Amino acid sequence: MKANRIPAHQLEEIMPILLGAWRRMHKEAGPADKLQTREFRRVVEGVKNLQVGLETGHQLIGRDYFTDKDLLGSYLLYHWVVNYQQGLSILGEIPFKPKRVLDICSGPGAFSLAAIKHGASEVTALDYNQAALQLGAEVCGRSGYALSIRSWNCLTTPLPLEGKFDLIIVAHCLKELFPINSAHWQTKQNEFLSMLLNRLTPAGYLVVVDSSHPEANQRILQIRDCMVRKKVPIQAPCVWKGECPALQAKNNPCYAQREFYKPYIIKEIQRAAQINLGSLKMSYIIFRNPQAEWPILEEKKYYRVISPPVESFHGTRFYLCGVDGKKHLGSRLQVLPSESKAFEYLRRGELISIEKAHENQNAMDIIENTHVKVAAACGKPIPEIINE
Repeated sequence: MKANRIPAHQLEEIMPILLGAWRRMHKEAGPADKLQTREFRRVVEGVKNLQVGLETGHQLIGRDYFTDKDLLGSYLLYHWVVNYQQGLSILGEIPFKPKRVLDICSGPGAFSLAAIKHGASEVTALDYNQAALQLGAEVCGRSGYALSIRSWNCLTTPLPLEGKFDLIIVAHCLKELFPINSAHWQTKQNEFLSMLLNRLTPAGYLVVVDSSHPEANQRILQIRDCMVRKKVPIQAPCVWKGECPALQAKNNPCYAQREFYKPYIIKEIQRAAQINLGSLKMSYIIFRNPQAEWPILEEKKYYRVISPPVESFHGTRFYLCGVDGKKHLGSRLQVLPSESKAFEYLRRGELISIEKAHENQNAMDIIENTHVKVAAACGKPIPEIINE
């Protein structure tokens, strides 16, 4: 059964559940819908420590930081909300509702709940930290859903579950499992991901997600190229089957950007922690089973929009990556024809088709007969031809 739309985030209902779980963990009494001043400062301090320890610095890499209740609680009230919305959007690009799902290094289960919201019937969260797992199960349970949890150290013991999975999620954990300063980290990382790929059903998917920070983005793009060389097909976001153009030049990231819904407490945490994040930004790849083929598309020029609008001397342009590589698109016209009006509303992450544009090497320009159409909105499956 196809997934038709992104489920509602329902964060207005979920935030009180997160706050309640935070209070029970800290054995604090208080209002169900907001933090008191002392509590708020405690959460903000934890968010700052997580930001520094995982993103701008590496102090927390390799540590089981969820054993610190302040860090786990701060993660639940901020990072969980970010990751949950990422999961809702990314998993929307999978064309079928997955039945059996595995969330690797799940923490408190943000991506697990996103998978459940997308119709998954059996989701198992695996993590080394039991407290984080129990917190995830509590949040899902109080939201009306069942989440199976299992403690697992993925670096020392085999996967403790039998059988195949329709979807395996590896989100925001690779830099902790395989730090770049450890010996043979890339080899170990790729062997780990290959093991997971081999546990997919014939129509299964492996979703790999990390942040948009340069180091994390490079890691995801390198994984992408490694797997493509091994003939592993990609579901999204790439329609280009060659080596990633973003890796051909320095300081040339390629990441996704989505709308970020911010409940009041998230806005206040960002303000107090001085976090300037107006949209969701993440690096991700959705791989198919290694025995599958690349998605079959119509014989059109499809491109993923990989930049926000860029202003130049020649007007607004967008950078694209598509079936024939990296391009950029603009217009030579003052008034766009109706067939190209979509250009005025393009968003980073959309898949578009372009017909009859003027082309000069890597530049494309809209002319009188050009057609620009959105083939897949952000968070929606590509228009592949599926044999039922």
